[in-house]
Amino acid sequence: MSHAPSPRSFVRHLDVGTLDLFVLVCETGSIARAAERAQIVASAASKRIAELESLAQAPLLLRHARGVRPTPLGDMLLGHAQAILLAVEQLREDLAEAAQGVRGRVRVCASASAVEQFLPGDLAGFMRRHPDIRIDLRQAASRAVAQAVREGSADVGVCGPSDDVLGLESRPYRQEQLVLVVPKGHPLARRRRVAYADTLEWPQVGLRDSSTVQQALAREASSTRRVLRRHIEVDSLSALCRMVEAGLGVGVMPEGAFRALAEGSPLRAVALADAWARRELRLYAHRFDGLPAAAQRLADSIAPAKDA
Repeated sequence: MSHAPSPRSFVRHLDVGTLDLFVLVCETGSIARAAERAQIVASAASKRIAELESLAQAPLLLRHARGVRPTPLGDMLLGHAQAILLAVEQLREDLAEAAQGVRGRVRVCASASAVEQFLPGDLAGFMRRHPDIRIDLRQAASRAVAQAVREGSADVGVCGPSDDVLGLESRPYRQEQLVLVVPKGHPLARRRRVAYADTLEWPQVGLRDSSTVQQALAREASSTRRVLRRHIEVDSLSALCRMVEAGLGVGVMPEGAFRALAEGSPLRAVALADAWARRELRLYAHRFDGLPAAAQRLADSIAPAKDA
């Protein structure tokens, strides 16, 4: 009866190059073609796959007339191998950056509102002052921003306040004004300000994923006993502008994002008169004093603590 190797023995016998070869075999469906791409002879490739199957103590490939395909166990190994190779590539990039003087990385997750309006300038200024720090920026809905910070896949997050961020530490970041986006010839295009309730007779273009803005619009429609006719939902503010331009409805977005995305387009922005249309964006962290040094520098740069 065979016994599973100890963790240390398993690691010593597991070869990253063989995992890469196994992935190539699965991709090409052929040991010979995989060997050609890996620039080794087919016999050597077969031997390395056999060693991997010996380590797994089970077949990883099914041989057939036209080549090979992974067994169920091989499929499982393929997923792990791809993840390991991705981590190895990330390690290679990190080592290369360290050799070039990069000394830190900050993972930022932010709402579309923050990405389209404020973060480009703030991050550019920060990186000019700190060329040794790399920024990984991901755009997501407010709920996903909070989740990323809570789970640790982001060091800091930027979005509007909501129930999703309860329990996270925060600092004030920026203020934004929401506007109604309408086509140039729309009946509301000549208005300087408009209450959101007065826009509900027209179809609405919404943002998918329950953003905090969409939640506010739904609450306002409910409070006035009006129906929110959301004819189409999109994934980005730029797509919202395109849909409004195509005549599919009116939409709500931050004024700064409208200026960045719709400059020169046949669209008009009308300020929303509602008190809730003036919104605050905040910077969130699980704990600011527990952030890595690079992330602390970024946080202090774009949203200094009040007692700083």
